[in-house]
Amino acid sequence: MDTNSIGFKQLRRRLSRQELDEAVALADLVFRDGEQSSMGDSFPRIFDPAIGLSLGITEEGQLVSFIGFVPQQIFIGQAVLSVCALGSVCTHPDYRGQGHASVLLNEAFHQAEAMGAALMLISGTRSLYRRNGCFAFGSVRRYRIPHKSNMPSGMTARKLEPSDWFRLQALANSKPAGYRRSIADLAQELHSEAVAAMYRFHHDVFVAEKNGQLEAYAVIASGPIPADSDLEPFIVEWGGKAAVALPLIQEAMTRMQLSSMLLFAASHERRMMKLLDGHPYTSSHNQGTVRIMNLPLLWEQLEPYFEAAAATAGRVMPSWGIKRLSDEEYALRLGDELIPLSSRAWALLLFDGPDAEPDDGPDAFVRKMALEQRAELLPTMAGTSSRSPAPSGHLPEMAGTSSSSASSTAKLTGSGIKADNRLLPFSESQAELLRDFFPLPFPYTAGLSYI
Repeated sequence: MDTNSIGFKQLRRRLSRQELDEAVALADLVFRDGEQSSMGDSFPRIFDPAIGLSLGITEEGQLVSFIGFVPQQIFIGQAVLSVCALGSVCTHPDYRGQGHASVLLNEAFHQAEAMGAALMLISGTRSLYRRNGCFAFGSVRRYRIPHKSNMPSGMTARKLEPSDWFRLQALANSKPAGYRRSIADLAQELHSEAVAAMYRFHHDVFVAEKNGQLEAYAVIASGPIPADSDLEPFIVEWGGKAAVALPLIQEAMTRMQLSSMLLFAASHERRMMKLLDGHPYTSSHNQGTVRIMNLPLLWEQLEPYFEAAAATAGRVMPSWGIKRLSDEEYALRLGDELIPLSSRAWALLLFDGPDAEPDDGPDAFVRKMALEQRAELLPTMAGTSSRSPAPSGHLPEMAGTSSSSASSTAKLTGSGIKADNRLLPFSESQAELLRDFFPLPFPYTAGLSYI
């Protein structure tokens, strides 16, 4: 067990089984109401001593603050990203206001850097995270699906059986983007019901089968709903062909006698969106916040996706890369231009695309921070960075360059701003190129693998 003393307190790494049991009790005190399942049952990886990455602070031998830390891998096409997820961040009510969460968050950052994480996903949106380089990200639509039954000809809908595990995993891995999971991981996530348990719901898993092959699956969260509640059953995760998954969901609704269902579709799931055209929906960001831990590593890990996206668009790989300007600032190199981007601007480009801008959507966190984000980005837009270009011949090495060599005359620029005030500092021709790659396809983070 690793320990650092902080006055009368101790920062604990590699928590013992007893300390993890205390962490479960603390998380239940903070997040559960007595009728919901224990956090230890819903989020077993967070409290697993075999992983050994969750952190805590003890005072006089008692665990008073905790942060869950779980390593994950996310695939985007053939690219595999190293990701760390934080969740179950809690402090005992008697010990709040003493900076415990900040200490744990900073230690989590150091831990993620040391183990080679490219991204960090945080389940919350509180100001603590925003102050430390974590941002709302991505776009998700929440559709309300009406009751209807119209299974495709020759397709059978049924409950998941133990004999389906290999085929279910193959369907889950066939998505454009998702979490890398073993069959054991998938089975555990279906059993633990992480998101469903928050609403006292449970999972039902339906599959669509044709000629012995699984064509789609849907994980449904449902349960008793109080008369005065606005809760609705929802899809935790779906996979397979959208044209089969949607009627499968509606057939499951018929069998479960559900009049409506919520379905979440990420921005890259366009086929499902097209099928749901005309249905009511609301838009929001992906769940929680994201922090880019290591941009050069992330860019390198994305190379297989970039190559596939270029081939799909019928273009050669761009002559591009990233260049470090300081410890926390990077520029995007497009041809012989260097375009400085703040950490927020990088998050916007990657997860919302070159035409993105902070919005004031339904997320209160986003509403509160939108003006601040715009103020943060405007200096870069106007090309007013006080940082001078590095002397010619002394540019730091580029990351993720194409087969074309990086130009030694690359220069910082803000001249690519559109007259119509695009928030990110790209000309229309630059934005057109970037649209073939960004926003990145990215899984919905409040699904089965939620931490």
